[in-house]
Amino acid sequence: MSEYCSVRVWQLKAGASAAELEALATDGIAEMYRWIPGIERFSLVRLSSQPESRYLTLVTFRNYSAYVSWRRIEEEGADYWERFASIFMHWEQVAHLVEEYSGDSFSLIELDRQGKPE
Repeated sequence: MSEYCSVRVWQLKAGASAAELEALATDGIAEMYRWIPGIERFSLVRLSSQPESRYLTLVTFRNYSAYVSWRRIEEEGADYWERFASIFMHWEQVAHLVEEYSGDSFSLIELDRQGKPE
């Protein structure tokens, strides 16, 4: 069975700092995502090959249904979840969305702690 993923590319806005965005991801978004059912992982990747400061966010969901629920929370959450609204408003002041993708994810290999396939 596959998981479902959302991948977004974000560009820092002029005058915004990478440290601010990274702190928002760590202390804000990751904290909130712990409360949303169906989210399995949240990752932030600093894209080093980009001349401008770009980041990739990867959210992995248990399944497509969990993804749909998350999208609904994203769209409506600001109306009833004050912390959610505050964090995402701040995020959008620091970065803007460049690209967005979503789809099924298939794990092809998992490594154990010694780096060997399980």
